[in-house]
Amino acid sequence: MNPPPLSRLVAVMIVVTAVALSGATCPSVLRGYQVGTMPLPRVLPPQPSLDQIIGAIHDNSQRVRNYMAPQAVISVPGVPRLSAQVACEPPRRFRLRAQTAVSGNELDLGSNDDLFWLWIRRHEPPVMLFCRHDQYAQSSARRLLPIRADWMPELLGLISFDPNDSHEGPFPLSDGRLEIRSRLTSPDGQLLKSTLVDGTTGLVLEQHLFAPTGERLASVRTTQHRVDPTSGAALPRKVDVSWPASDVNFTLELKAVTTNMPASDPGQLWQMPAYEGYEPIDLADPSVVIGPKQ
Repeated sequence: MNPPPLSRLVAVMIVVTAVALSGATCPSVLRGYQVGTMPLPRVLPPQPSLDQIIGAIHDNSQRVRNYMAPQAVISVPGVPRLSAQVACEPPRRFRLRAQTAVSGNELDLGSNDDLFWLWIRRHEPPVMLFCRHDQYAQSSARRLLPIRADWMPELLGLISFDPNDSHEGPFPLSDGRLEIRSRLTSPDGQLLKSTLVDGTTGLVLEQHLFAPTGERLASVRTTQHRVDPTSGAALPRKVDVSWPASDVNFTLELKAVTTNMPASDPGQLWQMPAYEGYEPIDLADPSVVIGPKQ
């Protein structure tokens, strides 16, 4: 099955899920990571080990059981800004919805314990794409979504290092940052990931994903970290994503964030919706071919 033709907006939204990486680009000093006027404390010792760095990152992520950002904005060059709402409950529950005041709902991208889905109002033909997690590796869905759904929370700064993957480092950089190099298993071969970490706070600064051929697939940087008063986790408020192969760049701004609060209607939040006039299409079905309307 060939993946459907994607407009620039569709490509951007797929990157939001597919990349599913989170980091930050900022100086190695504490300035910029603040709660009010209080900077974040030192988390890592001088010359930390790989285990100490990964432990600090996991400690920050595991403080968050669930995450809500009801006021967010997606900005894409040449495309009107979209109001958005983001929700997450690791490891697989994720929801990103976006709309404009004029046209209404434009995007619904989500994942629950069983499957993930993608709905875009302007997609032709009008379809609701979905795929079960346990069928993903053998399906053509990975052409649209080349990263596992359980990596989606990393977009929001909830980063983890899979012990089944290979991790090397840290490798000191000239600006005080530390690099961790990882080899990740995927259905299409071994992906390579470079993770840059602040040598003092332990915050991930950047992540870059590479294909087995060495081609850079995506880069994600975050800024404007704040310590969430409920969980105590340092979380980004601005995420910048670059997808070089498709010349796609976009920014996700998270205006308000709440953590560890129960959802008002979790059954509806994590359930794949049905949109009238949009046919559900299982991306794991080899007989399905999606193409533009004639």
